[in-house]
Amino acid sequence: MFVWIRWYILRSQEINSLIEKISLPTTSSGQWVILAQGCILMGFILIALYMIFVSQRRLSRITKMQDTILSSVTHELKTPLASIRLYAETMLLRSVSEDEKKKFLRRTLSETERLQRLIDTVLISARLESDKSSLAHIRVNLSELFANSCNQVKDRFSESRSFDFQLNSPNDEKEFFVWGNPYHLSMLFDNLLDNAVKYTEKGGSIVAGILQKKEVVQVFIKDNGQGIEKNNLKKVFKKFYRVERNSKLKVQGSGLGLSVCHSIVKEHHGKLYAMSEGLNKGTTFYVELQRLSPNSRR
Repeated sequence: MFVWIRWYILRSQEINSLIEKISLPTTSSGQWVILAQGCILMGFILIALYMIFVSQRRLSRITKMQDTILSSVTHELKTPLASIRLYAETMLLRSVSEDEKKKFLRRTLSETERLQRLIDTVLISARLESDKSSLAHIRVNLSELFANSCNQVKDRFSESRSFDFQLNSPNDEKEFFVWGNPYHLSMLFDNLLDNAVKYTEKGGSIVAGILQKKEVVQVFIKDNGQGIEKNNLKKVFKKFYRVERNSKLKVQGSGLGLSVCHSIVKEHHGKLYAMSEGLNKGTTFYVELQRLSPNSRR
């Protein structure tokens, strides 16, 4: 606000000259000049106050959102750690059979993988924002990488969800290749598949596959879960954005998953978008990447 006032004082003579050029009655010209100057100064003050209000409101909203996400991330970290501790204490304090021991170890491994995915999501989110130039890209077998991601999700959730993996190509081509970072692409598909599982109730169906569209490879992940309202289809890719849904499902998360997915696709010069007919009508996520020919070495 002080900047505006200083600017007004420095330009006061120019403003007076401009006002004097306007034809006014001679008897009241001095009063009109004072009134005009006061209105201009008041206008500048109001504009400055409005800008301060908007910036403070935006900062307050961001701070509140980050506090909410920090609380959510903390909860996400504590949950697998509590499970790992419980299984470890059970095996130490109780005499368990070999079958139970293997069962506990498998669950412990599953929880550590969940913890690792969350940590990786946070780290990659920071890396994609700060150091994009150092990412190594190679020729990647997208069909194999995507199939591995689908199989891992099937192993973890096959008892509560039904999965169908499709690989469609007009030329019956079984493998698709792209130029990219395999670790980041794997995280991209893991996050999208996990997101489909989170927002699909038990007994739901998830269909995933790859299609060839001219020079582009299109990966799709479709579920019959909660769906997304059309006005939120683009907002879901914003950092820390969470869609409020009226559902029995209580979904926890860091609020970074889809934002990281968007950054990874942008890093690979591709497209990521979602389609949904509305709430409770399912959602389909599409990833489009530039395809390499099977014999291409870039």
